[in-house]
Amino acid sequence: MIEFGDKIYYIDMKALEKAISAKGSLKPGYEIEVNTVTTKDEKDNVISVITTENKREKGKEIDGTKYDILRLCLETIIDYNDDIDESMGAERGLSKTPFAYKLAFNTLMEEGVLKEQE
Repeated sequence: MIEFGDKIYYIDMKALEKAISAKGSLKPGYEIEVNTVTTKDEKDNVISVITTENKREKGKEIDGTKYDILRLCLETIIDYNDDIDESMGAERGLSKTPFAYKLAFNTLMEEGVLKEQE
């Protein structure tokens, strides 16, 4: 486990999945595809009509904008490689981090993707 400021943080994968899913995407459902083939003779009279119906489970939809933003936030947090001096306290160490890091950290906390282990 990695400790930061006497706290342990982790990425909640279920919260991440929920955050990037489009509205209604997690609700179970089915998609129905209907195909109709009409056969006609040379005088344009209908000889036969065949209708097929395919039912399959609805696929999961992703909100592309939220996915890109949360991916960027995670990359910012993970790729940050400057040492944060916690000897004067985590708050003081965090105050010297770039704005992008603070914004990414706060965004991930607000979305529930980055959580503090209890």
